[in-house]
Parts: sequence; C-alpha cells; structure tokens
Amino acid sequence: MWTRGLARWYEVHGRHDLPWRATADPWPILVSEVMLQQTQVTRVAGRWESFMARWPTPEACAAVPLEDVLREWQGLGYPRRARGLHDTATVVAADGWPDTEAGLRSLPGVGAYTARALRVLAFGAGTAPPQDVNIARVTTRAALGREPHEVRQAALEEQLAAGRPRAMSARAFTYALFDAGALHCRARPLCDGCPLAATCASRDRLALSPPERRRRSPRYQGSTRELRGAVLRAMLADPPPSSIGELQQRAGPPAAGRTATDIAVVLDALVHEGLVIPTARMVRIN
Repeated sequence: MWTRGLARWYEVHGRHDLPWRATADPWPILVSEVMLQQTQVTRVAGRWESFMARWPTPEACAAVPLEDVLREWQGLGYPRRARGLHDTATVVAADGWPDTEAGLRSLPGVGAYTARALRVLAFGAGTAPPQDVNIARVTTRAALGREPHEVRQAALEEQLAAGRPRAMSARAFTYALFDAGALHCRARPLCDGCPLAATCASRDRLALSPPERRRRSPRYQGSTRELRGAVLRAMLADPPPSSIGELQQRAGPPAAGRTATDIAVVLDALVHEGLVIPTARMVRIN
C-alpha cells in the first residue's frame, strides 16, 4: 500500500500543535479552513485564536455586523472569505448545520473541498479525504507516479479511498496527508524523511528530473489587491471618509498616484461584493 508507514510517522512528526486540530467542532474547523485558503499556516495560527476568542460560535459571529468581522480579518487578505464566514454563521445560527455534503456545499463560500473537509474533520465521516492541491500532489506522486495535472479526478479519488491505513481514522489520515505535503511532498519535494518515500512511485523520477520552479505570484506592492485592501481599511474606520479625496488620502501609500476614478472603481467593486455597506455617508463619496 502506498501509505505504508504514514500512521507511525504522523504519530511522531504530525503537526499536532496546530490549535484547530484539538477540536471536532465544525465552526472552529470551518474558520481554520477558510483562513488557510491562500494563507500560510504560520500567519493563521494566532489570527485563528483571536477570531475564536471573539466569536466562538456561529451564533456569536452572526450577532455582530459584518464590519466587525472584516476589521478582525484585516491582514489576512481576500476579505470575501470573511464575508462568506459571516454569511454562513448567519445561516447556521438560524437553521443549524446541514447533515450532508451537498447541504454543506450550499452554505455561502463553502465549496466541494471545504464541504468534504467538514464532513471528515468535524462530522466524523469515513469518506475519502478532501482533495486540495497538497493532498492531490502527495497522492498522485506516491500512488500513481504522476503529477496531479496528469491524473483524472476519479483515479485520485480511488487511491484516496483505498489508501487509508486500518489504524487511522479518516480525520487522522487527512491530517497526515496534509502534513506529508507541507513538510515533504512540496512543489519542490524534500524526499528525505518523507513517510511515503520507501514505496513512492515518483521518487526515482523526481530525483532525476525535479519539477520546475513555479512562477512567482504577481507582485502585491502596487497591485489592485493592495489598493483594495487599503480602501477597505479606510472605509472600515469610524467615521469613514466622506469624499473620494479624503478616501484617497486616508488609504495611504497604496493610493498614491492613483486617480479619483481608480479609487471610485475599487470602492464600487467593494460595495458590489458586499464588503462595504452603502450608507448615507458613503453615498456622498460617489
């Protein structure tokens, strides 16, 4: 079996200190999964604890304005994730948690991966682990000797379903694969010490021909993403700016050199996405 040795390795080397792994409550697990989307674990740990201290339940989160959640989210990026969490908290506070994967996918901002993660990590389902980039990479390399883009999803799902060691729950198996991917089977793999190395179908291939380095992500400084963050931060202040000129000034360096039209376009997009709630004061900006 391609996962031979994984259970023992996970007992010793797994990242058991990650705080969200100490609970099976779906709310803190959902918060962690949403925060971890496109954000490194090292940046999330303290922020998750702060978020949970303020809003330990969906009911607590649903009871506060979206603006409070967005302020707490500042610095994590992609604020639509925060809006999705707040919207989900509102739904769950009113109707409870759905009891099926399809039902979980109906929650705001919850896609196929997050729904499966909740089923396995919070609700104890014995199904195959969710398929994120890291788990797909570990599985296709170790079990099939290929890279994820070369393998059909059905084949990946089959290997995940068959690969869980008897000694491991679906939850532990999922976390172990996360950790094997994070610590060893990276885009540029570190095979020494990997629990799957002994039987990995890709080890020789990767040693002879390591994957090419990924292209760098687009530069953040000077980007529209940076401007969006600065505009949102200014609009969440109390009181918010009352004109485009004041907004441009209070948005700071990211707004320097931008035209009033640039600022207005970003503001309109934030309003359209539900991240800035139009008020009489904000209407005067447009």
